[in-house]
Amino acid sequence: MTHETKTMEVPIAIAERVQALIDAFKAKEIFKAERKAVVNNFLAMDGLSCEMAVYSLPQNELLDTLRFVYELSGTNSKFITNILIQSRENPKKVLSDAQRTAAKSLLFNLINDPSVVSAMKEI
Repeated sequence: MTHETKTMEVPIAIAERVQALIDAFKAKEIFKAERKAVVNNFLAMDGLSCEMAVYSLPQNELLDTLRFVYELSGTNSKFITNILIQSRENPKKVLSDAQRTAAKSLLFNLINDPSVVSAMKEI
């Protein structure tokens, strides 16, 4: 029994757009898997170790983890939204000391929030 496949010619622009969507989906899944591992590691730590680990995060990892946890928590914080938008618009810009400290504090508080803990169990 032979199986014959048929291909269809598609305009290059559509093929490129479809490939871009596939690549974006893969990147998003990889991002979620990486952040899930990081947050699970934080949740496995005791309070002090978790706080020290959060406060030692470099800026890029801090912002990525904050974005992931913020989306999981379902909270609506203008401060977090502003930091994430600012970092997306200008990724090379360094956060001020006050912004960095506040972001780390918010991340630590969100990680310990019951909604995040239960959301992590569902993922």
